[in-house]
Parts: sequence; structure tokens; C-alpha cells
Amino acid sequence: MAKKGFTLVELLVVIVIIGILLGLLLPAVQAAREMVRKTSCTNNLRQIGLAMQVYHNSLSTFPSGYIFNGPPASNVVPQIPAKATRRFDATPPSVQINPSRPGWGWAALLLPYVEQSALANEIDFHRSVEDPGNATPRGRQLKTYICPSDTGVAVFDVIDENDSVMGRAATNSYAACFGSMGLINTHPGNGNGVFQRNSRTQTKDIKDGLSHTLAIGERPGGFAQAPWAGVMTGGTVRTTVGARVYSAVTEKAPAMALARIGRRKLNSPYSEPYDFFSPHRQIVLFLYADGSVHGLPHTTDMEVLHALATKAKLEAFSGE
Repeated sequence: MAKKGFTLVELLVVIVIIGILLGLLLPAVQAAREMVRKTSCTNNLRQIGLAMQVYHNSLSTFPSGYIFNGPPASNVVPQIPAKATRRFDATPPSVQINPSRPGWGWAALLLPYVEQSALANEIDFHRSVEDPGNATPRGRQLKTYICPSDTGVAVFDVIDENDSVMGRAATNSYAACFGSMGLINTHPGNGNGVFQRNSRTQTKDIKDGLSHTLAIGERPGGFAQAPWAGVMTGGTVRTTVGARVYSAVTEKAPAMALARIGRRKLNSPYSEPYDFFSPHRQIVLFLYADGSVHGLPHTTDMEVLHALATKAKLEAFSGE
């Protein structure tokens, strides 16, 4: 009597069925994993938001976008009507290297408030971010400043404006909101958002309402790598190789800490390093000035985005 068994056709049918089931299951598993990562990213922003509120309660101001010990007159620009400012974008880098020292950014200033007092104590805040004496702390990767969906998390080489390596630093998946439009590259103290160079924004300055004003948003290393520590004088922020955009762009050092709402929609394939961007594709997560976190879809109307980016309605940029 012949032994019963599977025929070749039956085995092929089983394999095909298993393949179909796996094909149906895999997207669901990936979606579930992404949901977990997005929740973790949301929690990061909430923790940053809580730290910002405690910082404000302690010092009566939100942290600066980054600290610069230089003359404020260098940032003065002509008054331009509000509608006209919408026509202009940030200027490209030039051969002139503008000082940004010491350069410590909002994320470094918040360290004691995100349970990183030990790391804050390692930093010599009297020296610049790029100072070799601060190489070890600025190269420390911090979970709070890393989105789990960020594919560009690394301790990376910071490239200066002469295309030379000037030091290494750990990436940040988030950037502070400079405002609506504005010349981050050349006039980083003239934004109309919550964060600028040497800004000391108080809650009373946010006339549009804390729950209607963007504070921190996503800009992952997979799109543009920038140090969480702040701004390194002479350094650049560059489009990451493999980013979901059409062109590679280089921005000046102030963009290491700051981003803004410009001419492009969220997650636009034409985005540049001073734009907000998200690895979550369909939405970009933002921390608002009241500490709440919301995801804005990539289809959000530009008028809405510009209004949310400013702290006191759309208005012309002024000098420091």
C-alpha cells in the first residue's frame, strides 16, 4: 500500500497561501510598529514641553533658540511689510563665516529639566559648542531628542563651510520654531516665532495663544543632521544622503537649532534643511507652546501653518 503524502501541486498551493497571508500580515505589523514609534516620538515632545514649562517657571522665560555673545546690531534688517516677507526665503550660505559662539541651543539649555543634569555638568557653557573640550558631551546621544522612526540618528561629522570636518556631534530629531519665513541663515535673531538667536520669549509675548503657537517640531537626522547641542560656528546643516527630497542643500550654522515654516508644505519633496520634516510621512508632530503635542497632516493649508508658526500674528520682521 502506497504511503499518503502531499503532491508537488499541493505543496505549491500551501506555499502560495502562506505567501499571501504573510503579504497581508506584514503591512499590518509595520503599521503597528510605526504607531508605537510615533507614540514614543509624541512622548519625547511632551517631555520637552514639560521641561520648557518648568524652565519658564524657574527663569520667567523660555530658553533661547541658541546663545550668541555678540553685538545685537549685526542682526538688524530693514522693516518689510508683512505680505512682502512671504515672498522671500532664506539666503544660501556664503564664504563669510558669521560667529555664533558659544552657540548652546535650546536642547542643551533644557538638559537639567529632562533629567540630564549630570550631562549638563559635563559641559563648559563658557566655551563654544565646537570647542574640543566639549567634544565628549556634545557627542552623547540622548533618547529624549531621538525619534524612533529617525533613520539618521548618529554621532556624525559636522562639515564646515569649506567642506572640512570640524568635529563630531550627536544628532537631534527636533528643531525649534523660528517663525513664518525669515532669514535663518543670515538674520537668526529676527524670527517672529517663539525661538530665535538670544530670544527670551515669555508666555505673555505669545499673543496668539499658547495652544495656537508652534514651539518645537520634527526635523530628523534622516532628512538633515544637526547637533542637539546647538550651533557650531562655521558649521553647516546639509540634506542627508537618501532623504526623501529632490535636491541636496547646504545651510549655515544657525539652522542647526532652528527651522521655520516657509514656502513649502510639510514633508514636501522640495524641502530644505531649515524646513520641518517628519519620518512619519503623512503627519509632522509639533510641540505647542502650551505643552500639548499634535500631528499636522502634510496637506495642512499654508495660511494655517504660517499663522501657527508666529507668536503674535503674521507681522514684519524687526531688528533685535
